[in-house]
Amino acid sequence: MILKGIAVVVIGLFAIYRPDTLSFLFVYPPFFPLKVYHLLWLMTLLVLMKRMIPKMNKKMSLGKIFARNFVGTGKDTDRKRLVFQKNKRKADSGALRSALYWIFLLLVMWMWRRAGILPDIWLYVIVLFFIFMDQFCISVFCPFQWLMGNKCCSTCRINNWGYCMAFSPLIFIFTFWTYSIVFLSLVNLFIWEYLYFKHPERFSDIYNANLMCKNCHVSCTRK
Repeated sequence: MILKGIAVVVIGLFAIYRPDTLSFLFVYPPFFPLKVYHLLWLMTLLVLMKRMIPKMNKKMSLGKIFARNFVGTGKDTDRKRLVFQKNKRKADSGALRSALYWIFLLLVMWMWRRAGILPDIWLYVIVLFFIFMDQFCISVFCPFQWLMGNKCCSTCRINNWGYCMAFSPLIFIFTFWTYSIVFLSLVNLFIWEYLYFKHPERFSDIYNANLMCKNCHVSCTRK
């Protein structure tokens, strides 16, 4: 997270004081004919594709959507079903609010673009900042936890929305490279939401023992 934070600050300063230098570095060909942005594009696609493969998705917070990471909590009861349904309605409501807030943020960016005060270079800086904030939310403080009402990332209803949110500003840059990233982000989101629709029990520590605090091996930020 520290390295990502430093990268955001350094690139942000370049965007303010040396935008031409930053643009030059972005299209610099370290491995001709491959340019820096080609390599960044490829790395991004690999990260996004990795999330679709169960064996490569080792984090329980992200991998809970897959059957291989589901361990039942025992016999089902009426009480378990009632608590589960209550928690599910709360999580779905929080997810809807989060989506609406993010859409509003994108609309603000669209207005800035229409006004000519948000150039491409700053959209890339914003995307980098959002990627840093995705890690910040995991490690330090997550405002979405307040919206969702979940205990941690492991049980978060929208945990895999992070990259889709982070890369969403790229929709304002009309190129193959940006739109392919946005498309793959949406594919990730679709898989997540489809499996949530089919198997919501995998997202709940009421039914999935792997999400219980006693079975968690991740350092908790809410100690």
